[in-house]
Amino acid sequence: MGEQPVNLSTVLYLGVFSRAEQRVLQAIFKAVAEGNGRCIATLATLARESNTSKTTTRNAIAQAVAIGLLKKTERRSYCVVSLPNILTYGEAIMVPHTKATHDLRSREAA
Repeated sequence: MGEQPVNLSTVLYLGVFSRAEQRVLQAIFKAVAEGNGRCIATLATLARESNTSKTTTRNAIAQAVAIGLLKKTERRSYCVVSLPNILTYGEAIMVPHTKATHDLRSREAA
């Protein structure tokens, strides 16, 4: 039996993310789907598209990265304004459903 993607609705509704954070993740997943597997939108753009604050957007991204739902690649530049981070699907998206659910619940309990 091969690996199946995690049902995102299950992950989003495990109580890990607030409703506002869920809107942020929906905006990110939409951008990833439209952007050939990566999201390069700025924090302000994601906040505007999800109708949330930049703080809520930042917190949702940090939490999704911490549990493996997203992978963040920073693009830093020396002496110039840095480019937006690149967000892609994390490891939790491609693990078997039961393992991902177990991992998320054990991290939530910790």
